[in-house]
Amino acid sequence: MTPRAALAGLALLTVACGREAEPARPAEPVTDQADILSPAAEEALDETLRRYWNQKETAIVVATVPSLKGESIEAAANRMFNDRGIGAVGTNRGVLLLIAPEERKLRIEVGCGLETVLPSEVAAGIIREAIKPRFSAGDFDAGTSAGVDALIRRIDTANVPAGPVSRRCKQIMKIAA
Repeated sequence: MTPRAALAGLALLTVACGREAEPARPAEPVTDQADILSPAAEEALDETLRRYWNQKETAIVVATVPSLKGESIEAAANRMFNDRGIGAVGTNRGVLLLIAPEERKLRIEVGCGLETVLPSEVAAGIIREAIKPRFSAGDFDAGTSAGVDALIRRIDTANVPAGPVSRRCKQIMKIAA
């Protein structure tokens, strides 16, 4: 399944769950609206994330925004994750790394299919240990890359089966089946 097909399929699930989907979704795994990444870093991340999708059918998306415009990072990440339809229908194996440099906020939003693999405490640890130290040193390229590498490493080496945990996600996965 291609990334575009997965995004389109999740759009149908989003509509089925009572949410209206945006008409156009970016198929790129890296969207740097805040312009904090160098072109070389963007290209390397794009290649890594596309290759990962092709090998594992797990979508990891990196997005930066110039500002949250008063919205909480949690709400913005959840909205963006759902609006972009990240992850394949049926598996919901998707992750969004959202970076809002103006507010100095980061969020890892995890799809239902990876709730067991990337619980909140693991996502917080990746932000705290892999990303923030590099961002604090002013190196957004290295921090973003280290975060993506840590996400991939965790997904690939987790000793738990991938799947939903929360009641909401179990319902979503049931509908998708």
